[in-house]
This record gives sequence, C-alpha cells and structure tokens, in this order.
Amino acid sequence: PRRRIAVERRGTVPGGGRMAAYLRATDGARIAAFEGPGAVAPPVFHATWETGAALELLTQVAESIPSFGGVVHLESETVPLRPLRPEDRYRCRVELEGTEEDPRGVSLRVSARNWNGAEQLCSEGSARFLVRTREAARAGPKPKGARETGGAAAAEAEGWAELARWSLGSGAGRRYARASGDYNPIHLWGWTARPFGFRRPVLHGYCTEAMVAHALVERLFRGDPTALRRLRIAFRAPLLLPARACLLVREAEGRRSFRVSAVDGEKTFAEGEFTGA
Repeated sequence: PRRRIAVERRGTVPGGGRMAAYLRATDGARIAAFEGPGAVAPPVFHATWETGAALELLTQVAESIPSFGGVVHLESETVPLRPLRPEDRYRCRVELEGTEEDPRGVSLRVSARNWNGAEQLCSEGSARFLVRTREAARAGPKPKGARETGGAAAAEAEGWAELARWSLGSGAGRRYARASGDYNPIHLWGWTARPFGFRRPVLHGYCTEAMVAHALVERLFRGDPTALRRLRIAFRAPLLLPARACLLVREAEGRRSFRVSAVDGEKTFAEGEFTGA
C-alpha cells in the first residue's frame, strides 16, 4: 500500500497501580527506582500498551492471511531514550514495516515509538510476530531456532554466569495478562492453549523480556533503570508453564549477551544482547 498501515494512540497514562501489578508479575518489585517520588516506569513497561496497538494493527491485515491460526512473538528490540514517568501522558505509534512468508504462516515486522506530553521521543523499538495458519497450529509449534544447549556445565565452560533464577507457576501468564491487558489464549490455561498447538500455557514474550530487564537493572546496573540503553531478545522455544528458568549473561569480544534457559541447562527459551552504562 502507498500509505503505511499504522495504529496511533494518544493520552496513555502508565499509572502507579498498574505499574505495581506489572512489577509483581515481572519480578521487578524490589527495585526502588520504580516507586515513590521521582519514580520512573520500567524499561519495557510501554509494551503493555504497544501490544494492544500491535494486535489492533494485525486485525487490519488478518483478512488477507488464509486460515488465521494465532499469533506468536518471535523477537523484539527496545531502545529507551528518556525515562517514562508514571504521571505523564504518552502518544504511541505502531507501524507495519513489512511482511515475509514463513513455512508456518506469515512473519510481520512492526516498529513502535512513544512520545511524552512534551512531544519528546522516549523510546523506540521493533518486534516480529508470526501469524500462524490453522494447519501449522494443529501440527504443533516448534519455533525456528529452538535448540538444546548442552547443559549447565557446558554453559559455564563457555563463560556464561548465572544472574537470576525464577520459579514460574502455572498462573504466571494470567498474572501478566491482568497487568498488561494481553489476554492471548495461549498464555492463560492449558485448555485455551491446546487449540493453538501448545499443551500448556506459554509465558508472554514481553513478560520474559521484562524479567530480563529487571534482573539486569537490579544486579548489573545497581538499580538504575536509565542505565539500560538497549535490549534485544529472540525467542527460541516456548516457555511452557509451570517452569523453572534462569538468566545467564556473558561478556565477550565487546558484546554483552544473555540467555534465558531451563535450570538444568538443557534448553534455551530466549537469547539476546544488551548495552548499558
């Protein structure tokens, strides 16, 4: 199309109550910078309203995708530019950047930007979603790139160090859904996930990304959210709930990398890179 497909929302206010529920759902409640006078919003908090805008955008192209069978988050990148304040109002614009054919359906790339009340750009980023066909959903999902890691000993030998560990209950997806408004059925219950090819509920990709961001802020950046300058994550395998997972980090050749893996080290759910002061 000559005109780029986009969804724009104005007047979004993060709000302290909503942030508190979000922090409890993403293991960020211990970080003092998110509470009290002068509080800032968590680094990935804008995903709570960007997701709704992205899904609204997807409805504009869904009719052109045969046998629509659900949406899977493949990867995303977040670049914080200015702190988000809970009391400010924000303008969000999500745009469709392009589409690609995929054996499992159609891959869509979207970009997102957020401006504060003074029209200053506060964050920008991108995401890629897989719109799956019903045939692929019935065949069962295996995201491209899912792989075994060789165990904890192999990871330690390669220079990976454990930074955080999480015990995620079967209701973790529902908890994040209430905080974010993302009620995609694959995240809620086993019986709502099974029609889409998942035997158990899958943790939201943006929840995983937020947990990574909070662990980095708390344990590498001394509780300063503004120190995280860029976070890129790719989802390699569904994180089925309940689960026990850990965050591994490594710095090599000037690159700072991370993995979200099973505690036994046998599977990687997500991996990516980050930069920070």
